[in-house]
Amino acid sequence: MGAFVQDSILSILSAVRSAARPVLLLVAAALVAAGAVVPAQVRAQPDRAAHTVTIVVEKTTRIDFSDDLRTTVKQGTTQTLTTTYSVYTNRAEAQVVTASATGSGVLTGLEVTAEMAAPDDESVSTGPKTLLTGGDVQTKTLLENLKGASASNVDLTYQVSASPQAPPGRSSISITYTVSTD
Repeated sequence: MGAFVQDSILSILSAVRSAARPVLLLVAAALVAAGAVVPAQVRAQPDRAAHTVTIVVEKTTRIDFSDDLRTTVKQGTTQTLTTTYSVYTNRAEAQVVTASATGSGVLTGLEVTAEMAAPDDESVSTGPKTLLTGGDVQTKTLLENLKGASASNVDLTYQVSASPQAPPGRSSISITYTVSTD
């Protein structure tokens, strides 16, 4: 804005100071509306900024089982227990599922086998595997080539056998499943 316009505005404001206050406000409002009073550097300028959000999807594998099972088995017989499991993995590399059993109580003469059905067409079930014979614990691979799967209500079958020599009593068997890469 030129010096002449600024000097003129200041002269008008000096003259108006002596007049009534409403007149001063009216003149100031008219000048602001005309854009003459507000210098360019005081006017609001758009302010912009940017930043980047990086998102990492973590590799995930999750396996869940339905409720605990309970059975009664007579000496010299085998009971079959069927339950289900769910599995989710977003990993592209092949994984295996292994299982091992530990027990407490009367274990003599007991045998526990497990078999996991494959959750999809790519995964491979290795068939029934013995996890516990008496007190001897074994770790076995039950599933191979698990990758990029999402399935629920997949069959999981246990067979519990008691030899004719198995003494009466209560046993508690805990089976631990581990998902790992080949």
